[in-house]
Amino acid sequence: MTTIENFVSELSKLRPNSTFLSIFGYTASGSGEVANHSIVFHMDYENALHKSAEILENYVPENDLEVQAKHELLTSFHKSLGNTTPVEDLNDGYKRFFDGGVPIKGVKLHEATGTLHIYGLANKKVVRTPGINKPTKSSALTLAKEKLRRLCPVSKFRQFKITPDQVEYIKVEGLTLTAEGLV
Repeated sequence: MTTIENFVSELSKLRPNSTFLSIFGYTASGSGEVANHSIVFHMDYENALHKSAEILENYVPENDLEVQAKHELLTSFHKSLGNTTPVEDLNDGYKRFFDGGVPIKGVKLHEATGTLHIYGLANKKVVRTPGINKPTKSSALTLAKEKLRRLCPVSKFRQFKITPDQVEYIKVEGLTLTAEGLV
């Protein structure tokens, strides 16, 4: 069994409720930033979408740009919620893991690269080494969408690509995963 399979096997033994998972020494591929992250693992993204849509539906836009941003975000959220394809039938290049036929939330494997992806709701981040972020030139509409998205739970969801050169170790409920395997 590979390190990834061992780790996912251990994840299936965790309680199915939300739990904290810590990623230590994660190096962001774009900026080179090194940070420790704490996320709420086993979160249901669909619930976050429902809550986000509810928040935006009640938001009163300040100008025409925000009206358009609100409309486009709500359309996107509802489109995502309307996707009723069971996780077992998704054909998007990722392998999902199951425990007794139930998908393990928060983990998937990119089949082409063999990269493990862990995702959840951001809880805490401690930057150890700042990175270098490239300046961006976002349109006014994109900035308006970002402003509104920050009001929503979906803005707190993060995905981490787990490779031996990008992370020192991961801890969850007494389980520690290093590049060498489980300890």
